[in-house]
Amino acid sequence: MKIMSRDFTTREKIMLLVLTLILLAAGYYAVIDQPIRTAINEAKSQQDELNTELMLLQTKAASLSRMQSELDSIEQSGSLGKMGSYNNSKAELDELNQLLQDANTYDISFSDVTRDGDLIRRSFSLTFSAADYDKAADLVNRLCTGEWRCIVSDLRYVAAGDNLNTGSVNVGVTATFYETMQGGKADSGLPADTSAAAGAASDNGY
Repeated sequence: MKIMSRDFTTREKIMLLVLTLILLAAGYYAVIDQPIRTAINEAKSQQDELNTELMLLQTKAASLSRMQSELDSIEQSGSLGKMGSYNNSKAELDELNQLLQDANTYDISFSDVTRDGDLIRRSFSLTFSAADYDKAADLVNRLCTGEWRCIVSDLRYVAAGDNLNTGSVNVGVTATFYETMQGGKADSGLPADTSAAAGAASDNGY
């Protein structure tokens, strides 16, 4: 059996070389170039998103730090309101409702009252939305400097949009009104004196 064979002509060799180069280029484009470009674009997109998120977090941290500094200054200046006599809840709630008329929306939830000797603590959680950061800071400032002694223990806020300084702001506050039993009248809502319970436990050797 005779096998037919012949040498490629120069033209055919050139065409085969060109075809091989085209196939190599197509393979490089499909297998290496495109995946690398896609990965680079995705990485750039993620980097842009992270940079934007970082800027928002930095702005939020700076604003929160500024608000906290203002609250610290209020407490250090001694400009806290007076302590009302128990049960002062109606006057305190009236003050909150009056104060929050400048808020867009708000919700108040009170916790159980606690008593330590003559000191009464009436803690509450407050959420509200304000037109912008300055309005939110003003409302919190007025809460701390109102007629009745109120101390903020926790403060949280988030911008409704991308701009923390000019856009609407949602605020969460945990705070406590302080009252005194001096001049107050005990009622069915008055809790047990925790200091008395602690003293009794100590006397019994606990």
